Amino acid sequence: MGKVLRLFCLNSESFSWFIGKVRECIGQKSLFIADGATAHKPQLFDNQKLVFERLPAACPELNPVERFFKEVRKQLKHRVFDSLQQAQDRIQTIVEQLFEQEGKVVSLTCFPYLKNSLSQT
Repeated sequence: MGKVLRLFCLNSESFSWFIGKVRECIGQKSLFIADGATAHKPQLFDNQKLVFERLPAACPELNPVERFFKEVRKQLKHRVFDSLQQAQDRIQTIVEQLFEQEGKVVSLTCFPYLKNSLSQT
């Protein structure tokens, strides 16, 4: 089962904490892909266990998380929530269900260029 971490703000400190949690969860060398947000600092990555790749600017079609979010948004379509908590709980349930479907997250997010990038490091 996957893990869900919520970052309530994205700054260097919270992103550094997040990367530490990611390192704790992975067992093998992994690729971390991020956009150009200023908090996404390459020096947080050691390239031994976690390899950092920055996406080109203004290319959401290359960002694997966009396909994942699209799948989540499909399940939220035409829904109205009574509270922020209710919306967050529903999103967490959707994410957990996606991770429970064997191969679903990989099929949504693992583009050929990602596989090639990790095998070349």
